[in-house]
This record gives sequence, structure tokens and C-alpha cells, in this order.
Amino acid sequence: MIVSQHSVTSNIAKYINQCLRPFADNKMKALTFRDEADFMQKLNYYAYNEHRLTPTTFFCTIKITNFYTLDDHQTMIDTIISFLRDHSVNNKIDRISIMTMKNLLQLFLYNNVFCYHNIIYTIDKGSPNTMALSDTLSNIYLFDWQKMILKEVGRKYELFGR
Repeated sequence: MIVSQHSVTSNIAKYINQCLRPFADNKMKALTFRDEADFMQKLNYYAYNEHRLTPTTFFCTIKITNFYTLDDHQTMIDTIISFLRDHSVNNKIDRISIMTMKNLLQLFLYNNVFCYHNIIYTIDKGSPNTMALSDTLSNIYLFDWQKMILKEVGRKYELFGR
């Protein structure tokens, strides 16, 4: 059994995700492919309108297989809060202060438990991949990682998205 859908932490996760996801998606939409069709439209524009697709164009995909357990909770929280501070106008997300969001994230991340063979375990790293909030947190966390990539890509005017 993985983190219950009706647990307190699950309800907190649903609430945070309702507030955070639209905000994060809006801030990252220029660098995110919504689906295959969106990718094809952007690639078509890159190739035919901007004339930047060349025979030496390099396509790259990166798959992080253990992402949901990759980093400790405090690093995740620090990254999320830094993103929110950098991108919010009034230090609020959907009428919730960033400090309150930080407190809710701490409650969620540090209090997830699951049961396996009648033994209760806590989740020490990452976030339960069964919750929608985990995808939102992952996207924000990866957004921070992509800053280095964007510096390089930006210099060469290349197409980038995830």
C-alpha cells in the first residue's frame, strides 16, 4: 500500500497542487512541450520559419529513472521556494503566502508514510510518485536544473523543451 488517497498528506498535496500547478505551468509554458503535437508545431516553426534546422542538428533526450527518489526533502523545498520567490510578483501563489506554501510542503514531504508487509515506512527522499503534486514538484525542480542547459542553448539559438 502506498500513501493513501484519503490521508491528511494526500489532502494537503491536492490543495498545494491546485494552487501551485497553474502558476508553475504558466511560468514554464515557453519551455515545455504540452504533447507531441505541440512539439511538432514548435519544431516546424524552428525548421521552416526560423530556418535553423541543419544537417548537424543534434536531438537529445534525457531520462531520469529514479527522479522521484533523487533528492532529499530540504533540497526540494529550497528549490521550490526559490522558484516561487523568483517568479511571484507579491510573494503569494493563489492568495497563499510563499511561507505558508513552504510550511505545507514540509508537512507533505516529511510526513508521508507507506505500509509494506505490515511494516510502516517513511519516505526519506523525493515525493510519492502516485500523487499529482509530485509531477508539479518535479517540473519545478527540473526547471532549476535546466538553467545551465538554457545558458548554452540560448547562446546558439537552439530549440529547447521538455
